[in-house]
Amino acid sequence: MTDCERNLLHSLINAAEKAANIARLCRSNEQLLSLLVQEKTGKEANAARFEHDFKTLADVLIQETIKHDVGVEFPEMLENIQGEESPSFANATGKAVKIYVGATEEETTECLLQVLQSEYEDAAKALALEVHRVVEFHKELHEDLPQLPPEIDYKQFGVWIDPIDATAEYISGDTMFTNFPGITSTGLDCVTVLIGVYDCVTGIPVLGIISQPFRNKIEDNIYTSSLYWGVALPDLRAYSKNLNTCPTHEGIMCIFSSSEQADLLQKMSDLGYAFAFSAGAGHKALKVITGEVDVYVLSKGSTYKWDTCAPQAILRSLNGDIFTFSSSIAKGKPIPLTYIPNEDSSLDDDHDNNWKCNSKGIIAIRNLDLMHDILKKLENV
Repeated sequence: MTDCERNLLHSLINAAEKAANIARLCRSNEQLLSLLVQEKTGKEANAARFEHDFKTLADVLIQETIKHDVGVEFPEMLENIQGEESPSFANATGKAVKIYVGATEEETTECLLQVLQSEYEDAAKALALEVHRVVEFHKELHEDLPQLPPEIDYKQFGVWIDPIDATAEYISGDTMFTNFPGITSTGLDCVTVLIGVYDCVTGIPVLGIISQPFRNKIEDNIYTSSLYWGVALPDLRAYSKNLNTCPTHEGIMCIFSSSEQADLLQKMSDLGYAFAFSAGAGHKALKVITGEVDVYVLSKGSTYKWDTCAPQAILRSLNGDIFTFSSSIAKGKPIPLTYIPNEDSSLDDDHDNNWKCNSKGIIAIRNLDLMHDILKKLENV
């Protein structure tokens, strides 16, 4: 395939829909799901985020499938594709199995059987079939995708994958609603697949895909995806048609994690913001992207590069951005997140995820005109 025939955006959209298919398939069997949930420990755990941090086989398999599919079409990017999850998953006997996508459906089935064991052979085959399926998500949508500039050096691009953001919601599926139409507090609606591309030299996000695998419920246990994308290259800004119109809502709104500090909530309330609490960093950022809320503020260092790369790229395509919380307040001006170690990264810790953590909090916003008042009000937080 020549560079003229390749389209990274097209490939990532299809990869995101395949990821959504795998997520739905894994969750359609409650016995399979309960069997394939593991608690992260040691360096793999995001201790700042949850008392208990879990991953599922769906997380690992989706991540490795995206790596595989993108790596096949863009081999020059393969070494720079990273994800949240370790590819290792323990089987019923406690043996660690490295999950990988084989060259054939049969090879992938054999790998999955090392985790699932023989009594789940049908499930392993079904998952492998989905992994190797050729996916074209909304073929008519691809006709309107922009062609990326031909001079792009793909070796300069890195990828951050969050295969299932809001894993706890994915596992439980319990839904709670807020008082605001369209904004869910917990549940499958909060689950997202996040794929973000960044420039390895500048650290700036340039392309993002967010898929909601469980957004559209057709009937019991049958869902279809909603998908959003954005391109924010120096010479190209573009975004999906479903972002053309920004929904209106009364007043101004902010969305938070349920554990946010009271002082911050009060200051945003003083600025006139109504606020909702919701699960999933990707889901909360998506509500800003779609214009259903004005800003997502998080004062804690509980998100990581895989949580923010995709939404930041989409926000940049819409002339918004994601900024560091405490650094922006301290300097009195918006300081965007970047995706390479810099002076804002804490590298004095031996934790593997340390520099990958957005340790200074985040402010995700679509309308930058709101930033001045927010930073001024929060200068003493």
